[in-house]
Amino acid sequence: TVRIADAAGKPIEAADLTLSAEMPSMPMAHSVQPVRAMPVAGQPGTYQGRVELEMTGEWAVKVQVKGPRPDIVVRKLDFQPDKFT
Repeated sequence: TVRIADAAGKPIEAADLTLSAEMPSMPMAHSVQPVRAMPVAGQPGTYQGRVELEMTGEWAVKVQVKGPRPDIVVRKLDFQPDKFT
């Protein structure tokens, strides 16, 4: 689930979002094909998509926003079985 807003905090609607991920330690070996995140009904600026990670560890998750305010956000997250149950 991704929430996007402008600098004033106003939710951005009608954006085209894609989600993808790759392991920084093995970028050519472990990467996830981009998937489209869909708007969540009744929640302006909220989008959902699902990526399936191949293994536990640190992943660089990328959110690419196309129009009306294009941007790319990359955040490294550590996925471990004991952290997510």
